Amino acid sequence: MNVRFAAKVIVASLLSGVGPAHAQISATTDPVGVVEVDLAANAYTFIGLPLYSTVIFKGAVAGVSSSTLSFQGDPFGTLTLGPVMIGPEQVPQYFIEVNSGSDVGAMIPILSNTAGALTLTEDASSFIVANDTVTVRPLHTLDSLFPNGAPLRTGVSIAAADEVLVFDASRQATVSYFYSSTHSQWRRGTTQNGRRSILPNQCVYINRKAAATKLFISGTVKLGATGIDVLTGYNLVPNPFPFAYPLSLSNLYTGNINTGLKGGVSVAAADQVTIYSGSSVPKTYYYHTTLGWRSGTTQSNNVMIPVGAAVLIQRKSPSAAFTWVKSQPF
Repeated sequence: MNVRFAAKVIVASLLSGVGPAHAQISATTDPVGVVEVDLAANAYTFIGLPLYSTVIFKGAVAGVSSSTLSFQGDPFGTLTLGPVMIGPEQVPQYFIEVNSGSDVGAMIPILSNTAGALTLTEDASSFIVANDTVTVRPLHTLDSLFPNGAPLRTGVSIAAADEVLVFDASRQATVSYFYSSTHSQWRRGTTQNGRRSILPNQCVYINRKAAATKLFISGTVKLGATGIDVLTGYNLVPNPFPFAYPLSLSNLYTGNINTGLKGGVSVAAADQVTIYSGSSVPKTYYYHTTLGWRSGTTQSNNVMIPVGAAVLIQRKSPSAAFTWVKSQPF
């Protein structure tokens, strides 16, 4: 099978008539738009989700205790923002993004909530303090991205249907889902998975088993810096913005192994980045500590990370996990 990536932005009200190639945005609310993805016939298509769900809350933190953030009043009322159970697994449905303070762009799933507080899946007391601002958004799910399975081929089994695959860096494993035409639901094996969420540091890739078609992903353009967790091992992460930028401006390499990729004088000595782009064979890059970004012996500083790209990062042991922080590129 062929492996390809293809996506383009359709301006919905992204930029008040300004094209994405030369856009300058000044906005207080997230612009909205649509990304069109070409799904090639009988091929794998990798998709990094560049648009996010609409913000349902934005406000200042009143207090922090370990993993719990408290807020003035009862802003969440009777909302349930915690995970759902899929089989024995807790699957998050909402996440916070940190908008001010020492760790702008950090994105953390929500474990539970009350009317006036959020409990996160990790201790946030080291990087969130009182008066920092956070937003809350729903996560994309299989049901929200592919309602009733559309535009994919459904089937009575995974062998008969298109597959949506998600790589889980925490387990270094790929999980496959299909839309059951018999049960009218997303499934993994015999378990319903419509509310299976796609985390901000994950991509999807689709095994299309029929004629070419198009997928339209709608959502909001997230403004400000974005932080994406990169774990030791393999990571399949998105370009988090609906704008392309070169490797030299990606901030994947920072010169500090605690905040970015490890460079080296050869590909064997460095962390590696593979960009899935177009219908050509994906290329692998590394940061040469004296020559800059390279693919083999080819200078690659100006190689672009396209809109909707899926970026495979190999973070080599013993280097620890880090957060890739990319500033808003427009």
